Amino acid sequence: MPTSMSIAPDLYPDPERRVNRGFLGFDSSALSPRDSQDRRQLRYELDLNSWNLRIWGVAASGFLTDSYNLFATNVILATISFVYFPHQRWCGLVINLFTLFGSVCGQLLFGYLADRYGRTRLYGIELVLVIVSTVGVATASTGYDDMSFLALFTWWRFVMGVGIGAEYPLSAIITSEWSSTSSRATMLSSVFLMQPVGQALAQLVGLWVLLGRDAAHDLQGMQCGIDELHQEECKKIIDGIWRIVIGSGAVPALLAIIFRFFLYDCGLYTLEVKSKPGNAFRDTQRVYGQPVAADGIDVSSPTAAPMYSPHPMPVQFSLQDLTNYFIRDKNWYYLLGTTMTWFLLDISFYGFSLDNRGTLAGLWATDEKLSLGPHLECWTSQLDGGKSLVPQWVETGLPTWQTDATHPCNTIYQTLLEQSKQYLLSVSIASIAGSASFIFAANRIPRRQWLTSSFLILMTLFIITGSVYYGVAHTRGAPATVVLVAICHFMFNFGANTLTFIIPAEIFPTCYRCTCHGISAAAGKIGSIIAVLIVYGINTGYNSPMRQGLIFLLFATFMALGAIYSWAYLPDIQRVVADVDNGTPHRRLETKNLEELGEGHERGRLEGQTITIRDKWTAGRQKWRRRRLRNSTSEGASGQG
Repeated sequence: MPTSMSIAPDLYPDPERRVNRGFLGFDSSALSPRDSQDRRQLRYELDLNSWNLRIWGVAASGFLTDSYNLFATNVILATISFVYFPHQRWCGLVINLFTLFGSVCGQLLFGYLADRYGRTRLYGIELVLVIVSTVGVATASTGYDDMSFLALFTWWRFVMGVGIGAEYPLSAIITSEWSSTSSRATMLSSVFLMQPVGQALAQLVGLWVLLGRDAAHDLQGMQCGIDELHQEECKKIIDGIWRIVIGSGAVPALLAIIFRFFLYDCGLYTLEVKSKPGNAFRDTQRVYGQPVAADGIDVSSPTAAPMYSPHPMPVQFSLQDLTNYFIRDKNWYYLLGTTMTWFLLDISFYGFSLDNRGTLAGLWATDEKLSLGPHLECWTSQLDGGKSLVPQWVETGLPTWQTDATHPCNTIYQTLLEQSKQYLLSVSIASIAGSASFIFAANRIPRRQWLTSSFLILMTLFIITGSVYYGVAHTRGAPATVVLVAICHFMFNFGANTLTFIIPAEIFPTCYRCTCHGISAAAGKIGSIIAVLIVYGINTGYNSPMRQGLIFLLFATFMALGAIYSWAYLPDIQRVVADVDNGTPHRRLETKNLEELGEGHERGRLEGQTITIRDKWTAGRQKWRRRRLRNSTSEGASGQG
């Protein structure tokens, strides 16, 4: 059924101030009547459709691939450190930093290129990078001891990071522009659901490979990790585990790249940036089919032929157009809002979700750390002719793969098994549930206000979790903290984590939508780099067994700042509409289309929205003064009576 679409009133009676940012930032006076009719017709065609499986499959498959490869770090770092650098704790930090830095580069570069040259022209190149780098990572070696494994591995993870980062703006913007107005939020949140699914899939693949290797080689029986007898054989077996896990990430990428050969640039981009209405309608009909006539014009008739405006247009990415859009029209406020909210969110999110093996082990621990000594059953070898490695740890400390100090006798097999169980139960299940719940709530809650609220809720949860941790850490009450951490991950994906991905794909004009989303996502990855450094610094420089409580409380401050930026610098994506149903009035949320939102700060101001802390403070003071004046007037009137 066609969806009704209300046409907003003309908010710009003065042609000199009328700015239509959905059309390359051109003044609307430069648009011919035919151009405006083309835009209305294209929006009508897109809004005839609802949730589209084809578009979702193309975007979601790539996002699943990237999430799998990014968060596979949680699976492979323990195995890599076991084989190559068992007592060097900084190696994992280097790998994560270069992966995240590559993501920053990919988000900035591909965001710009997709706006400049087209979405689908770039869509697939990032997957090629992921596939090639996956093969490179999986085959990294030391050669004949003449190459640095860490350097080679880190290089390929950086290249993979570029491909992973490129997927963020491309998947988000293609999904947003191909969606109808009513289904845009559900489509975007359905794509983002693939992030926690990819996290869980990496853990499940790692678990499956681990169990298979144990069944074939009896890792547990060989006491891998704590006995020297089969150490070299154990290293070969464990070395194969991480290579299979990381190499499996190429499989969904290969499937995803096939689908992308059959996707076209969305009609919005073709019409508004390339100024080719005929191609825009043709490609839209290839995906959605031929619509019925609308506004009295059959889109396949000769009357729908492209007509171009004789007025000169500003050039995309020219200094004049960038200055006009971001500075003169003050749309840098919106970009500040999306970048800072994503930046602050990812500091906390990646602090919990990336390379958190030791953190989870500490949260799950119900006993104090065990000291190394003859009282341990693994102090002497349990194998005939074997030699225990545990006494060496008195001098060197626990190896980096051994993340649970309360169970130092765990083999590498037991350690990997526990890590997978803890991650799936603490992070993955809750995150998937949060993302799935948001899909159903996306059009029922005001997104900008819910982003602010979710930041505040997360701040409260972090304070509670940190306080509880101080009270129950390393006791029988430790599961209480684990439950609270799972609730935090649910709230991440039911709110801020999903919304920081969605909102930048909605509020910017077509000509700069991918660029701005890429900048926002890159800010998030910079936040994740800071998070990794913060967690590493606290874990290595602060020896208190209660240091995780400090991390919880520290991250709460970032959530408070995120609430301020989302409240002050982001616009409303929906409007409240009053309807009458069977004589009963009720109010509902109506999502604004991309063309309205793309007109930016000036339109929002004329609609009555206030952006920036100063404007909101001024508006609040004026409202308070009016209320005070009304109260004093009513009191005076009642006194006279």
